[in-house]
This record gives sequence, structure tokens and C-alpha cells, in this order.
Amino acid sequence: MKDKDDGWLRIHVYELRVGMCVCRLEDPRQDSPFLFDRIVIENQADIKTLQDLCDYVYIDVKWQKASAGAIPTRGTDSIKHLSFARSFNQTANTFHRTGNLIKTVLDDIRFGNQFSVSAVKQAVAETVDKVMENPDAMLLLTQLKDQDQYTAQHSMNVCVLSILLGRELKLSRDELNKLGFCGLMHDVGKMKVPLEILNKPGRLEDDEMAVMRQHTLHGRNVLMSARNAYPGAVDVAYAHHEHLAGTGYPRGLGKSALSLFTRLVAVVDTYDAITSDRVYQKGKPHLEALGILVKGMNQHYEANFVTQFINCIGFYPQGNLVELSSGEVGIIVEQNKADRLKPKILLIRDHNHQPMAERILDLAVTGTDMNGNRYGIKQVIRPQDYAIDLSQYCRDGKFSQAYPVVS
Repeated sequence: MKDKDDGWLRIHVYELRVGMCVCRLEDPRQDSPFLFDRIVIENQADIKTLQDLCDYVYIDVKWQKASAGAIPTRGTDSIKHLSFARSFNQTANTFHRTGNLIKTVLDDIRFGNQFSVSAVKQAVAETVDKVMENPDAMLLLTQLKDQDQYTAQHSMNVCVLSILLGRELKLSRDELNKLGFCGLMHDVGKMKVPLEILNKPGRLEDDEMAVMRQHTLHGRNVLMSARNAYPGAVDVAYAHHEHLAGTGYPRGLGKSALSLFTRLVAVVDTYDAITSDRVYQKGKPHLEALGILVKGMNQHYEANFVTQFINCIGFYPQGNLVELSSGEVGIIVEQNKADRLKPKILLIRDHNHQPMAERILDLAVTGTDMNGNRYGIKQVIRPQDYAIDLSQYCRDGKFSQAYPVVS
């Protein structure tokens, strides 16, 4: 077997880059679809195929150097990207498994069947584990919205965002499990609301709004009748639309009557609802949603929770689409904890908003555009307005791959 001294270097498949020459697959799980033993990687599809085939490959370093290809070095960010990439698929699988479970739970509730509380608790515990292991990936997954699956996806997003906020507040693992259960189950009462009201595309009439608001009472009743459900989830389902100033519903309770988890879930529930497309309104961009939360501090929402939530998810979370001062459009792929205004961005549209060759712009490294003007983020924009499917970029592995930095 050849090794690095013979010009071959063993690397993980998540370290592969376009332009590398693969000369051997290690323990492939199935026959290779490639015609030749030596594979020159031409695109991301080749990389994805190799990632499905095996975990490690050998690349030809000598060929690489002659072709001016990029060799992964352990002294760069490759380890960080490799670590993220290795765990990303596992994290996404947990996210989607729990998301599918809540769909089943919601269907059971709609048809009057009992749901498995133990299965929900187990799924939440796994979600907590993944949030603790890879919070960036979990945050990213909450940004990939699907209007057609709003209630189930909203429940999943509130679960994850609540856990992320609880982590920021340094809650214990047991508390995070309970909080995640509250977030996942907070809207189950909507399954008792007639579909013609729940899915009405226009504004609800007063009598219809009264019926919609009964989802908090329905949620309380569903969870009270569920054996071994966390009791605190009953409070959250019943009171997550109450306000600190006593102006919410259904009972007009004030801050002193609201549990810690209720006040916490209220913040993330509002954020995810505002940023999601629904049958009757378009979702608002991330920064606009944060502005609404800030405006509601102390009257509607716990000020400390809003502040910590912003600290937690940042000004520009992964998965947000932004327009730059140059007119270019890109997707946030990595936050900058040292300077939150200078994230890494995957550029996908040029200054005329036309498709371009994808590349990474690190605002912490590159300060000016090609015209010598200072780079900056002009605004966060809605991907729907540009016919951009962020989920496809996620499926293609764009958020877990390291790209050459724009110079």
C-alpha cells in the first residue's frame, strides 16, 4: 500500500475538493460508478458520489502539485470544516427524524389517537445531544423553511431554537430535555382547529380568530391527557401567547403568572413564526424579526431572553440570504464570533443578480470589492423573492464544504 511518502495521501472524503486526483478508495461500500481507477474530481457531484461510496480515499499529491491543486493541510481550517462535515449528516438525520415524528404525533392528535410520549422524549433527548455537539448545524436547519409543512416544521424549529437559547442560558441537560419537549409540543392544540380556519389564506374574521385562539386550550387538554408528559409542557401550550404586560391570550396573565419555559418559548415561537411563510402572509427577514422582538421587550417578551437569543443566533445566522453593498447575493455559511458583522458568505449571484460561479467571500479577510469599494452586507433578503432554494444548497453539501476564499 502506498502512503504519503510515495506521493499518496490518505484523507477523509469530506476533505475532497474540486481538482484533486483520487487514486484509491479505501473499503468502498459498493462498486464504484467511475470508469477509471484514477478519478480527477471535476465538480461537487463527483465529491458527493465519493462521499456515498466510502469514508477515506487516497489522493495523488505529486499530480496535485503539478496541477496546482489544493492539498488539505492540518494547520489550516480544514480540520474545523472536516469536523463540521463529518457530523453534519448525523445532525441533519436527527433533525429530520424528530421532524417526521412530530408530523406523526400531530396526525395522531388530529384523528384522536394516543401518541407515544416516550418516543417524543427520546427524540428530544437526541435533539439536545446534537444541539450540544453541533449548534451551528442545528441553527442552519431551522432556517430552511417549507410553507407546506408549516405546523410540523414550526414545532421542530421552536424545539431546536428553545434548546439553543436554553444552552445560552446555561440550563442543565435535564432542563434542556424538558424545554425541548415544551417547544416541540407547544402548538399541538392547532390539530383541533378546523382545517378551513387553520389553512385559510386570507385574514381571519373575529369569530374565526376566536376559534383559532382556542388552540391553546386544546393544547393544554391534549397534554393533560397524555400519560407521562412533562407537566411544564401543559403550561407552555396553554400560555405561550400570553404577554408580560397581561395583554395576551387566553387568560391575560402577567409576567408573575408565567413559567420560565413559557416566557422562553414565547420568544423563539414569535421569531420562527415571523420569519416563516404561511398561507396568509410572507415571512419577514431575520433582522426585521429581531427588531420586532426588541420592540416588544418588557411588554411582550422577557428582555434578557431576547438579548440572549440574539447573542445565540447572531445577526447573520447560517442559511440567511443577503445582498452585499456590491449588489452580489450570497448565503451565510459561517458566522464570525469575533466580529458578527463579518461572516463567511457563499456568493451565488453577481452584481446584476444573475447566477455566477460559486465562491466564498470571507468579510473578515476581504474588505473591498473588485471596484475597490468597501464590502458590507446591505440587507437580509428572502430567498423566495430570488427563486433560490436554500434546501438544495444544503442537500448538495454547500454548507459543510470548505471553499477557496475570494482574494
